[in-house]
Amino acid sequence: MQLVITAMAALAGMGFSLAVALLVEELIFGKVFRLLFAQQARQMKSGQAR
Repeated sequence: MQLVITAMAALAGMGFSLAVALLVEELIFGKVFRLLFAQQARQMKSGQAR
């Protein structure tokens, strides 16, 4: 049981770290989310929905 809790804590920590890294990158450069949303908008215009 302790191993499961440790694994969950490690995965949560890595996920949080990734989220903070993306947020900081977005604040500094501002390109990641713009690229993601531009691709989705292009797909919706051409009729390809995910």
